[in-house]
Amino acid sequence: MKRIGALSLVFALAAVVIAARAQTAKDLVLTTADGPRHAIVYAADSGPGPTVIVLHGHLGSGAQTARSTGFVDAARKRGFAVVFPDGLKRQWNDGRRGGETDGPDDVAFLRALAERLITDGVAQRGRIYFAGISNGGMMTFTMACEAPDLVAGVGTVIASLPAGLPHCAPRPMPVVMFNGTSDPMVPFAGGEVGLRGGRGEVWGAERTAALFAKVDGCGASQSAPLPHRNATETTTVDRIAWTACRPGTEVAFYRVNGGGHAYYGRPPLAFGLLGATNHDVDPADIILAAFAGR
Repeated sequence: MKRIGALSLVFALAAVVIAARAQTAKDLVLTTADGPRHAIVYAADSGPGPTVIVLHGHLGSGAQTARSTGFVDAARKRGFAVVFPDGLKRQWNDGRRGGETDGPDDVAFLRALAERLITDGVAQRGRIYFAGISNGGMMTFTMACEAPDLVAGVGTVIASLPAGLPHCAPRPMPVVMFNGTSDPMVPFAGGEVGLRGGRGEVWGAERTAALFAKVDGCGASQSAPLPHRNATETTTVDRIAWTACRPGTEVAFYRVNGGGHAYYGRPPLAFGLLGATNHDVDPADIILAAFAGR
């Protein structure tokens, strides 16, 4: 019995070591025209392989996004590497009309980051995906528009396409979106960003999804409600998916009815100010499932 107990302890310790290795993060620093840029890299067990670059929201950080969104676990479960870069001054220059015009060249930075990940044997060319939250989601759409050769798929939470991009020619790809109909920061119907506006303009969420459905050559859309798991929440979710898209592509739009500016599946940051969340969806898991199915 003592030997069995000792073996059990050895196996348990081995499992802890393996899990710790899987969760080991590497700090990556790139020298750019805007100064040193940082990213946290969680490499897959074997590489190079599919990789998702996750962009934080305004005033967020790569480290905070890695801790709070579930992307690390979702990526590990599917054999993806996952990378969390930092925007300068905790934001991304996504190019939206009416926004800041003198920010860093974040398209160039993210291109350089992707090339470094390929050189380091982390990422596989042709299977680099982007996901983002709020301002990071807008930057994700900007990458799909302005770096279509790089981006294999996009997933966004509480974000829409920045209005006024000079070039927007995305290639066919899987697209997953989560938007709340009562978002006070990123208006569901489009318009000025911010509680009082004045922070640039975005397209409406449905218009954004329809653009990518057209690029993917999809047919009609179909809507279905998701099971409502928490009776105390007033928000619900409809999944709107387009049918008959090109092989390897899909467009899935999760409309959170009554949803605010929140990372869904997690507690709201400021319910009274930013609105309600919803726990019927797990954005990271759903986004990674779409990328893995490509």
